[in-house]
Amino acid sequence: MKQIVEKRPILANTHLPLILLGAVMVVYGLLTAVMNTWLANRAMSGLITAPVYRSRLTGFEQTAGLVTGIILLVMFLLTAIRSSGRVRTAFAIGAVAALSPILAGRVEGLLFNVIGIPTMGAGSVIAGAVVTLLFFLPMSILFIILATGRSMPRGVRWISLVGFLVVLVTSFYPIYVTVLAFLFKPGDPAVGRMIQTSTQVIRLRFLLPGLVFLLLAWISTRFSQQQTEQKAAPQSVEQGE
Repeated sequence: MKQIVEKRPILANTHLPLILLGAVMVVYGLLTAVMNTWLANRAMSGLITAPVYRSRLTGFEQTAGLVTGIILLVMFLLTAIRSSGRVRTAFAIGAVAALSPILAGRVEGLLFNVIGIPTMGAGSVIAGAVVTLLFFLPMSILFIILATGRSMPRGVRWISLVGFLVVLVTSFYPIYVTVLAFLFKPGDPAVGRMIQTSTQVIRLRFLLPGLVFLLLAWISTRFSQQQTEQKAAPQSVEQGE
């Protein structure tokens, strides 16, 4: 006989930590995209040199990444604390992803100057891959746990699956294009167009998962409200009788 598993929302009382988690990711993603585009346009117009562009972008990533990473860590942990079971495990693991924006502008110095790892002529590529993995691994585990949870509402499970695919594409497509450009097809015009696409994909790395979290919060909140209404309905009938 098939066991019936009771469906539960992601959070029992309030979904505010999850909403704030998604909102912070969206805002950081938008700010990063706007700043990157603005600095790139100034560099292309000759208003600033390439070293100045790199310096200002690194400074922005270090400051905004540190603030964002700390807030994300707090929101992940609050969501984990206010949940239970596999949801708590999922968001506790997801908290590791908060290291990605914190290390975004610092990882090169940490890897090659502090730890002393050889750059092998591709320091920025290695640093980018490390930051990407720090975000991809915990976030993918989080979404997989939610997507496979039998106690999760169906909408939450499907959106979590979409979230995993979003994180997968936005994380590994830029790495694939970079490897293609450096190792297999350097100077290929088609790869050049792929690099342009890759740049746009990188800017969606935080924005899209943030939107997924907001959508999860909305679906879970609606499910919680429906549960409350269903539990209150029999009581209203009994009082009417």
